Amino acid sequence: MENIEKKSKQRFLVNLSGIIDILSKHLYSGPHVFIRELLQNSTDAISARHNLGDTQNVFDSNISITLIPNNITEPQSRLVIEDNGTGLTEAEIHQFLAVIGESSKKELIDKQKYDYIGRFGIGLLACFMVSNTICLQTRSIKQKDKVLQWTGNPDGTYEVIEIDQQMDIGTRVILTAKNEGEDYFTDGSLTHWMQYYASYLPYPITLNTPSKSNLRINTSTPPWLWKNQSQSEFVDKAILIGEKYFKGPFFDTITLQTKAGKVKGLGYIVSHATTEHQQQHMIHLKGMRLTKSAQNILPDWAFFVRTIINADDLKPTASREALYEDKTLLEAKKELGEQLINYLINMAENDSDKFEYFVSCHQMALKSLVLDNNYFCLKITPFLKFETNLGYMTLGSYIEKFKHITYVESVDSFRQFAQVSSAKNECLINAGYSYCTDILNLYAHLSKTRIDVLDPQSLVGHLADTDINPALLAEFINKAKHVMSDICPNISVKQFKPEQVPALYISCEKQYFIKSAKINQVESNELWSDIIDTVTKPMESYVFSELCLNANHELITSLIHCNDLSQLQQCLKIIYVQSLLMGHFPLNKNEMDILNTGLISMMTTSLHFQDNKNTQH
Repeated sequence: MENIEKKSKQRFLVNLSGIIDILSKHLYSGPHVFIRELLQNSTDAISARHNLGDTQNVFDSNISITLIPNNITEPQSRLVIEDNGTGLTEAEIHQFLAVIGESSKKELIDKQKYDYIGRFGIGLLACFMVSNTICLQTRSIKQKDKVLQWTGNPDGTYEVIEIDQQMDIGTRVILTAKNEGEDYFTDGSLTHWMQYYASYLPYPITLNTPSKSNLRINTSTPPWLWKNQSQSEFVDKAILIGEKYFKGPFFDTITLQTKAGKVKGLGYIVSHATTEHQQQHMIHLKGMRLTKSAQNILPDWAFFVRTIINADDLKPTASREALYEDKTLLEAKKELGEQLINYLINMAENDSDKFEYFVSCHQMALKSLVLDNNYFCLKITPFLKFETNLGYMTLGSYIEKFKHITYVESVDSFRQFAQVSSAKNECLINAGYSYCTDILNLYAHLSKTRIDVLDPQSLVGHLADTDINPALLAEFINKAKHVMSDICPNISVKQFKPEQVPALYISCEKQYFIKSAKINQVESNELWSDIIDTVTKPMESYVFSELCLNANHELITSLIHCNDLSQLQQCLKIIYVQSLLMGHFPLNKNEMDILNTGLISMMTTSLHFQDNKNTQH
């Protein structure tokens, strides 16, 4: 009992080799990231030295990597990374290199006095993925009289000794490749990954190999720092870089900048249709590339944009291969979204040809944005083109001419209304495509514009009554319903234009669905047929369909006076099938038979007439 009461706090023990395994297999994308970690540490060390504010601390920043290939006497390749940053004191070595999770920038970061690329104090461990030992030699600006050497091993042991060696202020890291790391200790691999990560870092970085001497890695000015260029020069140069990294093609580029996160860079407008899952952005943090396939820097609707940007005040994830989702990133994303919105509005108002091309490529993204942002909806919707029975026109032109909005909700309904509306010089919008109905209603609400919705059942009410004798008309309709009872029992007679159209088949969406389903049912197996019955039967009592005959058509006028029921039935059936075809409705087997029989009968009659005419001559 006495032993139990004597409690003491204990520390967790860390298996360093297990941590390295986690880094290599689960945190980092591959062993090559050791190059990024070394360059990052060197860059931060130089930044720290600049930030000391000592007027006598004048130096030319420099980072170099030297490859010493394996040979007969040295079976393993070696890599030497040197910088002239602040260096480390012995106390800092024990504090920052021996404690996992401790960063030499941590105190400054916590005080928010300076910001650095690295934050997690685990970067140097990445070197164990390619080397069995890490040898670090350093001379600190705070302790200039000593040159110290730290040697770390993957089993968690290390030693620190003072060495008798001349060395400038800074740090030198020496790595000896292990067998599975040799592929990363080559001229080609080093050149590729150094250029990938460090092309836009602020301090000179050079690579030395047997075939290259002082090869400067970062010679290019970052796009976010370009100055003194005309607009045309800027666009041409920016497009070339965008097509190099993203393969393009692009039809325009814009500059991007935010207060939140201090983001600067370029946005590229893709000149072909894309999907919501194709966002791709090249992100840099203080010049160090994090990734070229980031997904979370722009709003979801902006999948038609690629970016090359740098952020000074956004945080990376622990792997440093993505941006950490926090309040600052969300604010930066919002700012970037607003800039893209203003860009699109300006394009719509000032360059109609470019905007029309943009819409042809990215109409789904644009429509999604219109519904997501009321301000954008008011500004952009007037420039969007909609299909009407008088041709395509922008909504702004439509409202200017017709003062209010009239639309139908489906493509099939539009086909039914189109001919009649055109003949009456009325303009009807086809809102049967994705987002169209929602966009029209939202815009009408925001702009206080009157909006009318037409449905097939109201179509008959828009047609004029005939001046035919009511008794004669009633008798004809009764006869017509009788002979058509098994096909289309609902028949009406109106007069409308164009006069060349003998009849309109008017139905609701459910009727169209049921008709299509029944056609498929004929060729289905028993199980699928039962499923179709289960789905369609409850709907049948709510469907609406009607054959509306045009009293202005001479054939209908003749049929009204026809007393031969057989002839009346044959003609009405053919007119019915014709109206289905005009409305783009599917035909079932019975309707196909009617069409074939009618055509054969017509051709046979025509041939008999021609034979009789020839006989008389």
